[in-house]
Amino acid sequence: MEYFYLIKATQKSGKADAVIWRTNKSEARALLQLDVDLEDAGIETGRGKDYQKPIRTDFPVFNDLPAEGVLDYSWCERYQLGDDGRTWALKPGQAPANHHIDDAGAVSGDLVDANTTGDAAQGETGETFGSDEYQDDSSALFNVAELPFRAQLLAQYMAEERHVYHISMPHRQELSVLEMDTDNAVVQDLILAAENIPEIKKYDMPALWKFTSANKKVFPEGKRHELGKRIQFAKLWFATNAIDRGILTREWASGNCISSVMKTDAGTNAGGGNKTDRNPDYTHTLDTLDVEIALATMPMDFDIYNFPASIHRRAKEIVQKKESPFKEWSAALRKTPGILDYSRAAIFALIREASSGITPFPDRLRGYINANLTEHKHDAPSPETLAKAGHISSAAVTLEAVKKAIDGDEGVPDLETLPTDFQVIGTELVKEAQKKRPDANQVLAAERGEYVEGISDPTDPKWITEDLTKPRSPEIANLGGGMFSIEGLMTSPATNATEEGTTSNVQMEADQSVKNEIDSSVSAGEGADEPPAQTTAVNMKKILAERCPDLTAEVLKSQVSESAHSDEEEEAEQAAPAWPEYFEPGRYECVPNEIYHAANGISSTMVKDARVSLMYFEARHVSKTIQKVRSPVLDMGNLVHALALQPEQLETEFSIEPEIPEGAFTTTATIRAFIDEYNNGLPVLLSADDIKRFLEEYNATLPAQVPLGTSVEETGQGYMSLPAEFQRIEDGQKQTATAMKACIKEYNATLPAQVKTSGSRDALLEQLAIINPDLVAQEAQKAQPLKVSGTKADLIQSVKSVKPDAVFADELLDAWRENPEGKVLVTHQQLSTALAIQKALLNHPTAGKLLTHPSRAVEVSYFGIDEETGLEVRVRPDLEIDMGGLRIGADLKTISMWNIKQEGLRAKLHREIIERDYHLSAAMYCETAALDQFFWIFVNKDENYHWIAIIEASEELLELGMLEYRKAMRAIANGFDTGEWPAPITEDYAEELNDFDVRRLEALRVQA
Repeated sequence: MEYFYLIKATQKSGKADAVIWRTNKSEARALLQLDVDLEDAGIETGRGKDYQKPIRTDFPVFNDLPAEGVLDYSWCERYQLGDDGRTWALKPGQAPANHHIDDAGAVSGDLVDANTTGDAAQGETGETFGSDEYQDDSSALFNVAELPFRAQLLAQYMAEERHVYHISMPHRQELSVLEMDTDNAVVQDLILAAENIPEIKKYDMPALWKFTSANKKVFPEGKRHELGKRIQFAKLWFATNAIDRGILTREWASGNCISSVMKTDAGTNAGGGNKTDRNPDYTHTLDTLDVEIALATMPMDFDIYNFPASIHRRAKEIVQKKESPFKEWSAALRKTPGILDYSRAAIFALIREASSGITPFPDRLRGYINANLTEHKHDAPSPETLAKAGHISSAAVTLEAVKKAIDGDEGVPDLETLPTDFQVIGTELVKEAQKKRPDANQVLAAERGEYVEGISDPTDPKWITEDLTKPRSPEIANLGGGMFSIEGLMTSPATNATEEGTTSNVQMEADQSVKNEIDSSVSAGEGADEPPAQTTAVNMKKILAERCPDLTAEVLKSQVSESAHSDEEEEAEQAAPAWPEYFEPGRYECVPNEIYHAANGISSTMVKDARVSLMYFEARHVSKTIQKVRSPVLDMGNLVHALALQPEQLETEFSIEPEIPEGAFTTTATIRAFIDEYNNGLPVLLSADDIKRFLEEYNATLPAQVPLGTSVEETGQGYMSLPAEFQRIEDGQKQTATAMKACIKEYNATLPAQVKTSGSRDALLEQLAIINPDLVAQEAQKAQPLKVSGTKADLIQSVKSVKPDAVFADELLDAWRENPEGKVLVTHQQLSTALAIQKALLNHPTAGKLLTHPSRAVEVSYFGIDEETGLEVRVRPDLEIDMGGLRIGADLKTISMWNIKQEGLRAKLHREIIERDYHLSAAMYCETAALDQFFWIFVNKDENYHWIAIIEASEELLELGMLEYRKAMRAIANGFDTGEWPAPITEDYAEELNDFDVRRLEALRVQA
């Protein structure tokens, strides 16, 4: 960035004003270089000097700009500052000089002259921008949003810190040159990647700048990147939600080219971008995690990387039925941030090491997961983790069975717990080993001195019947399976039969990495095509390579993995910074907080505790009966301290409240509105009245029941209406009411029964199913409306049943408040206040220079010995700056003094320093860390009222602090020597009136 300074001469000096400019990374570097330039030119600035302090102005855009780093005295003769004190303008009646800097047209971010651009075109048709009246006006600004898309894209790409809305005419011409520069692969690839996303042309300037900024992080300049990768990232970035684009960019920048950002059930990042112990072609999601959880809850041990089919089926059944304890583990782990980053072995070990009584209690289960789900290398679990996971290597079990068969075991191997392929191959290997094992008769014959094929040594002199010194004619022998052996091709003697044979003639898959480990080395006396020599026992490795290359590769992979893992553990132990248990006197950088506070030596805080009372000091730091527990509640001072001094470590200590994504459900009203909208879009269900109408219409079609009647006449009328076969009363018999009613009932029983037309909707549906089952079946296929009543949790579950990917603000914030990492929670309001304080500090003319000084050091630890008492001491100033031998220390303090009047503010700050023993700490810092000066940076933390006071500790104040420090150290040393730690008050005393109370007493006596 360019920094332009005016060095204005005082009026009485009579000298000319001067200007100078340079390009630097920061203003602090520019000021340091400016001091050097002024010293070289013999210019002194400040009070009483010929020149005033340098004034930084806006960078002027003129052709006659002086050369970089040159002190120019003629500039101010032609140009003058405007009313704002920053903008340069040509003086009336003056004309620019007839020269300009040759490198002003470089495509490095500097401004390009219009004439230079025209010359570069070499006669080609030039592009004009805007009206002709602006072609020579370098101060005219143009709206970026009105330019072509490529110009918009490159304008944001050239912007460093934030997006731009307007650019000048030279800047626009520079973008044109950059767009046409076909040799600039970075820019051309960016344009091509953006052109593959038509929707990106609808983006506004801030969103376009974020896109270019993400591309610069993922594809840094200076390296050649594949165009396909750029296009892939651009499409993924556009398709990813805005809240997750930072995660996508971070993963791609670290080399994990993830295709999407997976979320946990709580809405946090689920991970899955790093390499684990799973197959690289295996897509690991939350659903596959459920299967692994179900497998881990099963009691038996098995190969966790090759599940037996029966066990895998049982695991899927557990997931489908949501059996316990699977459902408790699944609910907890699916909400764990980054859960997909952990290896399968870590998941198994976590579940199998837990006690069975922890799963019914979600809080205890969450605490157990937070405490035990740790892993160093996700792609290479340690042997301890595999043992805890209950892992049984199928390859190792198979090899053990083969070894037993070779040693004489004739039993059937127990391979039923292995996967099917390992069972088949293992059984075949065992049979082959048992078949090739020599029998007892052969062994006895060999012991009697007879030659036995496969047991006796064929190279023994007593068995050789030919002259091995004479060359043999090559003999070709068919070995079967398309394999041939050429004997006698090499003139060297045959190798010792006890050496292991080669596998150069073993047919293997091309992709198996079975090399030297399978006896592939060729000994000095045998050819590459010579068949392996006979051995006295079965070559287990040869059998594996011939029969089961997959199994062999698996065994070797396991051995190499374990060896590599042990080497990596040793390297990690060596690389880990080992802080000493005892710190010798000296200066130490980057000591973690927990190490420093637990280290040897008396700190300034401990000295302050001793000034409270030695009794309190002993309880806090000797017997430690008083424990100071860190509160999880945010301390604004700590947050400001982190932002101002160590912003890069903000995320390690604080957890920022997550942003609520657009479209998330925030209140009950938004949930209810979604449910209403969903229900309104469903097919209309039959109401109870509609069903009742169908039932009544059906009943109306049925024959009417004959009434029994309330009198003999009505009963008789009903009886006479019956069909003849139901009039059972014979002629001559008396027609009694009872007999007639019996006949009527008999007739009514033969009629179809009417359906019920009363009851609930479900009861009416059951009746309708009797008469119209098809209609009821159609009704059952319709989606049921969601419930609109109940608690908020019930409504959330209803929404999740139809929209599983719905995000709820309450759940997102609850997951943040659970705080599994134990960090300090920071809300948006608190962070906003802290950022405002940070901005005020950095913009302050003095505080900003101290906090951003290039030679600053933060949180440096010093250990030393107190010369008077011999006690060990340690200090840790917030900030130290070494300026050419002058060592400056500073402490950043946040205060709340919104209601203190301006006239009494200095007195209040003085009391703050004395009452909190800040002067004592400063004296201790200067003594132990050898500081020459010490400052306090006080900043008021009340919202929207962030004033700053820079206070230097005077020599008298440091002397007072030093004397009080010495007194406290002597008292501490005496306590350690005698073992006596007196209370703050040890003697009885009588309360006396002070001067004010005496005057009150006298006044009251007069009135009495």
